[in-house]
Amino acid sequence: MSAVGGSVRRRMVIACFGVVALLSVLSGRLVYIEVFRGDELSAKARSHYEYKEVLRADRGRIFDRSGELLARNQTVYSLVVDCHHLRDPGLACIGLARLEETTPQAVRKKYLPEEVLSRYREYVADSMAGVLQMTRQELARKLHRKKTGEIVLVKNVEDDFAQKLRKLVEEKALRGLYLREGDRRYYPSPLSLTQVIGYVDADGVGASGIEKTFDEVMTGTPGYRYCERDSRRREIHAYRGLQVDPVAGDDVYLTVDMGLQAIVEREVDAVIDVYDPAKVTVIWMRPETGEVLAMASRPHFDLTTRRGIRGKDPVRRNIAVTDLYQPGSTFKIVGYGGAFDRGLATPSMQVDCHQGSFDLDGFELKDHHPYGVLTSQMAFAKSSNIGAYLVARPLNKHVFHYYMQQFGFGQKTGIELNAETGGRVYPVSEWTQTSFSSQVMGYEVAVTPLQIAAACNVIANKGVYRHPTIIKGTRSAKRGSEIVKNDPKAARKVISEKAARQVRLCMEEAMKDHGTGSKGDFPGYSVAGKTGTARKHVEGVGYVKGRYIASFMGFFPAENPELLGLVVIDDPKADGSEVYGGSVAAPVFRAIAVDAVKILGIEPDRPEELEPAESVGLVSVTGEAARE
Repeated sequence: MSAVGGSVRRRMVIACFGVVALLSVLSGRLVYIEVFRGDELSAKARSHYEYKEVLRADRGRIFDRSGELLARNQTVYSLVVDCHHLRDPGLACIGLARLEETTPQAVRKKYLPEEVLSRYREYVADSMAGVLQMTRQELARKLHRKKTGEIVLVKNVEDDFAQKLRKLVEEKALRGLYLREGDRRYYPSPLSLTQVIGYVDADGVGASGIEKTFDEVMTGTPGYRYCERDSRRREIHAYRGLQVDPVAGDDVYLTVDMGLQAIVEREVDAVIDVYDPAKVTVIWMRPETGEVLAMASRPHFDLTTRRGIRGKDPVRRNIAVTDLYQPGSTFKIVGYGGAFDRGLATPSMQVDCHQGSFDLDGFELKDHHPYGVLTSQMAFAKSSNIGAYLVARPLNKHVFHYYMQQFGFGQKTGIELNAETGGRVYPVSEWTQTSFSSQVMGYEVAVTPLQIAAACNVIANKGVYRHPTIIKGTRSAKRGSEIVKNDPKAARKVISEKAARQVRLCMEEAMKDHGTGSKGDFPGYSVAGKTGTARKHVEGVGYVKGRYIASFMGFFPAENPELLGLVVIDDPKADGSEVYGGSVAAPVFRAIAVDAVKILGIEPDRPEELEPAESVGLVSVTGEAARE
């Protein structure tokens, strides 16, 4: 009996030790979990019901100089399907119960689990296919194909359609379908100022134009908040935690005047319709400040779709600052300006244009028309190549090269647009025997349209180079913030005021009936201008006969200019008609200028040239007139 009792006691002791050992292991495990993995497991548990929701920061807007909206963010939605919830039998029973007008419990008893899920996917496809403009079969395949993650059924849904989808989802009890809020860039005038404004990529990051150069300024700081959600991903507001509000990006104000821009866009489109050129660029500036008031090029693109316009392939780069061309006679202001600045020539100095053919220095220069002895001012007005070379010749090639650089060629203007190129000016060491004369006439150099406009502004601005700008300033999204002005870059003296005035007189002469720019003149205003007609050079082919780059630049009123414009038309086509700068580009300048003075309120300096306004009688404010 004692032996049996001893055996039982031993077993009990062993069992006790076993229980103690097991509890000790469990206690050790609990201590390990609490001390070493507590935070990890707690975070993992919270992840099932607690979310850190990122709060989007609004991207800054873009405005013109007067506050007209050019770009902003627009709230849009994406309709997404949570694949996990789509395959949740409990949620599926709720949807089928709405379809069969019964209870979820009745549905669960009526069908097997797999049958419930299959029927529910069919129900979703039947309910949503029509409104999403998809076939039922196509939508059913989408829902069946993916097992995990989410399915995006439609993106960029605007508010009205989103409300319709939200109502349909609720009425049909479609569990697992959610509208996710997002945003996209909205452009009120998607066909205007396209290459200047630029666009953002799919992630909302600036990809070109102002959108790119000011991406960091316009990108705000996202906020966040912690919240808890139930099984249907609905937020439990009672458990909302820490919230940090987002900070919107700064707004950007351009120097562009959209009234003038609309006129420019109209005329550029007309050039495309009439002449079908390869490219066309128009720039208008305020001479005193260097502010760009309008800038347009063709071909361009639609800011909303990023597709081409008028059957053309989309060109998203800004041709005005990226594309190079040989400027032709508009470049003659450099040689004339340098010669006048050094006192080597005057507007009244006579030059022998040798009846259109000159070979004194071992090479031949030709003019389009035979001219004899002309004043340098008249030679400029008639765009004589021989006259321009003879005026600039005393400078010598090194000094002429210096003036090319001073006028801004061979270097970027520094305007606030991406992908600007600096053009091409060869060092003197690489010049050939004919390089000097060729460059005086605007060949063997490559420039951007903006560089030519800025160089012309040297003459308009009394010999001072002002860096062109397209930014008026930026403004913080904070209430009461003011526009922070754009700091202008330091101006530089290029030629003397006297020399600039002498070139201006030559440009005014070019606008008279005997000058090449007469078709750019218009009554009421004195205009200083210069035409350019350069033979088109095709890479690998050379200069092509009968194909030209026609251009015109000018400013007015001539003595105290308030507006400067440039028109460059690459390869205009007109059967049986001249396609020179004076006949093609100058009329475009005139058409824009005539309307520009009205909308900008520029007073005429030659009012006597304007026709007197017809007298207008008083209109009765009674009867029909009053009702109108």
